Amino acid sequence: MPFPRPVRDEALVKSHRRCCVCHEFGGRSVNVHHIIQEADGGANTIDNAICLCLRCHAEAGHFNPRHPMGTKYSPDELRNHRDQWWQHCVKHPDEPFQPALDVSYKAILRSAELHRYHLLIAYTNQFKEAQSGWKVQVFIPAFVPVDSVEFERYQKSVNGTHYNVFAYESNEKIYPGETVEIIPSMNVFHIEYQINHQVFMRLHQNPCVLWRFFTTSAPSVEGDRPLAELQEF
Repeated sequence: MPFPRPVRDEALVKSHRRCCVCHEFGGRSVNVHHIIQEADGGANTIDNAICLCLRCHAEAGHFNPRHPMGTKYSPDELRNHRDQWWQHCVKHPDEPFQPALDVSYKAILRSAELHRYHLLIAYTNQFKEAQSGWKVQVFIPAFVPVDSVEFERYQKSVNGTHYNVFAYESNEKIYPGETVEIIPSMNVFHIEYQINHQVFMRLHQNPCVLWRFFTTSAPSVEGDRPLAELQEF
């Protein structure tokens, strides 16, 4: 069973909706994880709760003892990570966090030969002032078939890799604490990419999707994520 809502809310607030291991802002994609799983007798209490981003949650929850590659997250280690981060949050309640984007995807079509996805990006304004405009740039490796609507499109090379760049600018105001879908899953406004057999065979080269996000009065955000993590072929 999931944690009761009051326990989830307390864990999210204590963590500032950030991962207790890597400290990245999780936004809507943060998980409240059982340090000791219910199947092993773990309780649905705040003492057994830790906030983790999707990546760290997968690392903490998927360890194969029959093929023990890497080092398993132990309950004691997770508690120590959590307690250190919660202490940090208490000491820095008004910390001006680096703004972050929640980058994910939604499957549109899945078949044996082809998968199609919409790229999703959401921004949460963690600052005390409203942002009166923003601009986003998304860099997708040029070998990936992409369809976009309403985005400016051009090509650019970054560190020797050729990308198709998709850019959009808006005067939309984002108020403090508000989360806005910068790239939503809509037919009339979207970035849709395809993972076919040829693209899938190149995922071992670890190609990344890059992004840059600019607002009027906050630091810019730059990030990347392996294309392999933005699909489920």
